[in-house]
Amino acid sequence: MNKYNTKLGQLLSLLERPQFEKCVKATGADKHCKGFSAWQQFVTMAYAQIANPHGLRSLENSLNANKTCLYHLGVQKDVKRATISYANTTRKPEVFEKLFYSLSSALDRNGRKKFRKDFYGIDATEQSLNLHDFPWATFRSTKSGVKIHLTYDINNSLPKYLFITNVNEHENNTLKKMNIAKGCTVTFDKGYCNYAVFGDFCRDKIFFVTRLKENAQYRVIEEHESRNKHITLDRTIEFTGMQTGRKCPFPLRVIKSVDEKTGKEIRILTNIFNLSAGYIAGMYRARWNIEIFFKTIKQNLRIKKFFGRTENAIKTQIWIALTVYLLYMKLRQLCIYRGKNFTNFMSELKVCLFERKDLFEWFAGSPPPAVYHPSDFQQELWA
Repeated sequence: MNKYNTKLGQLLSLLERPQFEKCVKATGADKHCKGFSAWQQFVTMAYAQIANPHGLRSLENSLNANKTCLYHLGVQKDVKRATISYANTTRKPEVFEKLFYSLSSALDRNGRKKFRKDFYGIDATEQSLNLHDFPWATFRSTKSGVKIHLTYDINNSLPKYLFITNVNEHENNTLKKMNIAKGCTVTFDKGYCNYAVFGDFCRDKIFFVTRLKENAQYRVIEEHESRNKHITLDRTIEFTGMQTGRKCPFPLRVIKSVDEKTGKEIRILTNIFNLSAGYIAGMYRARWNIEIFFKTIKQNLRIKKFFGRTENAIKTQIWIALTVYLLYMKLRQLCIYRGKNFTNFMSELKVCLFERKDLFEWFAGSPPPAVYHPSDFQQELWA
């Protein structure tokens, strides 16, 4: 008898099932459930994220072709596409949102720091939708869409906090909603420029690094000398505009940095005074990590094409997609050797999801860590 569960079963077993049940209980996700539980929905949609079937019919057929493997995943009956569609439409996505944060909080964030502690990037990405099929997400007369707003842990390459809105929600209205704690440092593009929020950040001792708008009016308080050849200007300023001076009456720092590869000059605005100008310029360049993250998940996870048309279905699919990414990150953290990058992981796993071989051995080419034992995967996931 094979001592391993399927690779999909081993991956999903990285979730703490009691914690999942707490999320279900807290949200009442299985209230009035008549057979297709939140766990079964999660297993089905997580499989869909990795296998990437063309539609609900393809998802139904591919799952039911592996009935014996589904039994050990907690799905005892044939999966029907109408059942999947109904669950995605009617079950609120909050249970999967709670699951995402539960798994995220359990991940190790104490690795080697690339920058100062509690350093985050903030950005948003849009996903266009067909106006006829998604009228609830109307943006323009001919267009609809959703937007994912994200706070990204740059040091640990992990999403920290996110929420989903219609695409017409502008970034500079969302900066206060990004769940930023006192003492944190955030970097974001000038699309988030909001002088009132900058003033609040200074009062709350939240540090930020962003771009200065070209039309900003200010006076120079002090010039600072820099020996870095890529820093052409470093000065302390105060806003003088009637509105900006009232909204943000605090001294700030402006740095002009020249990119050594392109030669392009940018003006950086920050409220950090105890770090070198070159280091702050490097912090702003690190903002590009969140752009890479968005590109990675759009290329490898199913968040551009959806299995449903309702708001519940869209949000459910996005939350489960990002939970699959967190499962990959947890697998990486459990391995001494980092193994496959996310693109390789997703492209290779989809062709061997129901193979019964050790997941750690396949992923990293090394035995599992001491805290892991193969017998853990012999247990049925729903027990």
